[in-house]
Amino acid sequence: SGLSVTGCQNATVSGIVRGSYTAYTQNHSRIVYRRSEQVNGLDVLVYFWDDRDGPNFCGWWFGPKVGGDQVWAYSPERSQAPPMTGWKVPYDGPVDPTFVVQQTVVQGQSPQVQQQQQQLLQQQQQQQQTQSFDWQAYYKRQEEERLRQQQQALLQRQQLEQQQQRQQQELLLKRQEDERRQKEQLATVMARKVIQNIRAAMPETFDELRKQAEESLSQHLPLCGALAESLRKEAIEQIEAARQRCEAIKEQRLKEETRRQEEERLRQEQAATSRQLLGELSKLVETSESCVARVQEIAAPAVGSDSPALTHEQAQTIVKEVTAASVETRTACSAALEFVLGNRQQLEPGAPAPTVSEEVRKLVTDCRDDLVKMQQRLKVCLGSVVSTMAACKVAAEKAAKRASANRRFQKRAALFDKYDADGDGLLNGKEIAQYAKGEFGFAVTQEALAKILPHVSKGAGGVPKDKFQALIMALGILREEQACQMRRRQAEARRKLVEEKKAALVADAGKVADAVQEAEVEVKKAEEAVKPLMPPEVETLIASQIGGAAAKSKELCEVARKELADVRRQIEALSADIEAELAQVAQLESRKLEIKLEMLEPRLAKVESTTTAALAHQRKMEQLELDKMITEVAKAVKAFGTEKRISQEELVVAMDKDKDGVVNKDDLRSFLAECGSPFGTDAEKLDRLFASLDGEGKGVIAKDALLRFVRVYHRVVNETVISTERSIKDSKTIRRLEVDEIVEVLEGPLKDESVDISRIHGRSVVDGTAGWITVVGNNGTTFLQECAPVYTVAKETPLTTSLEVSSDTVRLLREGESLEVLEWDKREESSGSMRLKVKARSDDGAVGWVTKVSADDVPFLKLAA
Repeated sequence: SGLSVTGCQNATVSGIVRGSYTAYTQNHSRIVYRRSEQVNGLDVLVYFWDDRDGPNFCGWWFGPKVGGDQVWAYSPERSQAPPMTGWKVPYDGPVDPTFVVQQTVVQGQSPQVQQQQQQLLQQQQQQQQTQSFDWQAYYKRQEEERLRQQQQALLQRQQLEQQQQRQQQELLLKRQEDERRQKEQLATVMARKVIQNIRAAMPETFDELRKQAEESLSQHLPLCGALAESLRKEAIEQIEAARQRCEAIKEQRLKEETRRQEEERLRQEQAATSRQLLGELSKLVETSESCVARVQEIAAPAVGSDSPALTHEQAQTIVKEVTAASVETRTACSAALEFVLGNRQQLEPGAPAPTVSEEVRKLVTDCRDDLVKMQQRLKVCLGSVVSTMAACKVAAEKAAKRASANRRFQKRAALFDKYDADGDGLLNGKEIAQYAKGEFGFAVTQEALAKILPHVSKGAGGVPKDKFQALIMALGILREEQACQMRRRQAEARRKLVEEKKAALVADAGKVADAVQEAEVEVKKAEEAVKPLMPPEVETLIASQIGGAAAKSKELCEVARKELADVRRQIEALSADIEAELAQVAQLESRKLEIKLEMLEPRLAKVESTTTAALAHQRKMEQLELDKMITEVAKAVKAFGTEKRISQEELVVAMDKDKDGVVNKDDLRSFLAECGSPFGTDAEKLDRLFASLDGEGKGVIAKDALLRFVRVYHRVVNETVISTERSIKDSKTIRRLEVDEIVEVLEGPLKDESVDISRIHGRSVVDGTAGWITVVGNNGTTFLQECAPVYTVAKETPLTTSLEVSSDTVRLLREGESLEVLEWDKREESSGSMRLKVKARSDDGAVGWVTKVSADDVPFLKLAA
């Protein structure tokens, strides 16, 4: 069975609830129906809710969730199935008569759904059979519910009326309280305003303001409520404070009046003293002015506009007299100025106070104005003396110039007379030529004389004395023309010389350009030779092939580098010892050649860097080959020692076949053959091995080198312990070994048959602790791993000469550089860092001490892989 919902006047709810419903589940012993289609993603359910939450919530509901807060329609019926009518829409609204819920039969449902619905119907039928419906009781309950609801509604109305009455009473009380507060606030404001006014009282207004305050306070204080007493006290305090302040003002005014009278008396006395001193100063100024008048009188013949021309001697006499009078005038002016400076305070009284009378103020101002006028008069006196003295000197200079001009004129006249051989007052051509030769040292041609005579003789047949200066100027012009011609000839000769040298310079530049081309040929040869050494081709070559190609490339690079250096010297020679006029040309040609040379430099530098990289790659390959060979030989030697059960010291003794105390190449060959190593019969590899062990090149291997060669080291890869005995069962722990700690193998590895593990007898390089250590546990855990005594530089650090960090630096170790350990961990006391003695595995083979780990645990080295 199902439901069909139709009708519903509410536009919103109707679109939600209309439709077909099928049985969905069960709630509170009733079937829950669900609409066949969702609305806005929500289910629409019809469900029953009993009176567990109260009778007002009991009935049938439309909602998206059983027992949810959101509902769309409600019926208070408690029937087994949803009622057909009587639905409230919305749930708290009126009954909608159009809202109809009908029972339907659903066709085509699945057997499972039909079975479920059938079970629900059977349960309802069973409940109906067990409960005979009592309609009389039902109607009685309905009537009781109606009466209960009426009583509840009446009670709610009574409660609402009581609440409204209480609210009205509260509003009335609040209004009365607000009015009281407003009156109190207004009275308080008025009282505070009166108090504020009394604070600003002055002696003239104090009595009036106090009277007004007393009247106002008597009127407003009774209305101030709780604040009345505090306001009364504050008013009394403020009135007393105002009274005291007014008394203080009166006293201050009295003091100021006394001070004003005293100030006025002092200013009058100062003005009288100033007036007396100004009279004395006036006499001194008048004396200075009379001295200035005398100076001007003495200087009048020299500086007047209508004064006659003076001789040099007359001018000098006037200057001397004016100078003497000026000294007297300056003395008088100085006396007046000293008088002013010495009596400055009395002559110039300070500005009077604003409270003094206008009469005293005028006296002080007049004294200051009179002083300024007298100072101006002194300034005029000094200026007049200076200007008069300067005018006299100018007049004396003019007289001196006139005297000098007269002397030059007389000298020129004497010179004219000297060369006027016939004494006719004219200089003819011959006399002019003699004058030019005798005075200036140059010969005047007839053509030149014919050119200048018409301009200076004016048809007089010669040069008169009054034209002698013009003749001198004409001869000067003639001399300059001859000099110009000489300079032009020299310039032309210079130009030809520069052109010749420029052509030679260009030719030299061409030769240098040819040298640049030859150098480029050498660079190209080097580039061709280095091609096999460039990646990736170099990766396919063996070490010997790289060495041969690198040697050829290096040789060609040296030839090209020499050619470039020779070309650079030739370019520098182009600008050496050249004429100034050719400097720009030489610079231009040199720059052209330098540009070509600069294009060759990076090409050659690339070849050199490639060659260097190839040689480094070769050394790395050779080192790897050598390391591999040393590893294989060391493995064979160690296996021999393990087989023979002999110590490292005994192995070194076994290598000395001829028992001469040292191990030479023959001893090493024989020992390797005895060990079964193929390197004993390979001469080339044996030579390389022996050379690596014979670090000093003495032809024998030192004992320390042999011991380093045969020693075996292990690195702790997992924490373990070092114990006293080979057998774990009988052993006691000495101490714990930390990860990355290095252990030197003294014996083993040997197998502990009792627990089936391998153990070695070793010694820690950190503190020398010796004992037995497990290499691999019986569960497969590796504790020790064989390693080479080689470290890699992890952080750039210095290599020093001794253990102390502050010792001299051998050189700086670069990051990634490989180091062979000569002496193991030692702590440097001053810095607290752990140090190693190492040998650099590079071309220089530098030996020294290096920091492994700093005191603050910063690692500078890491164990090589």
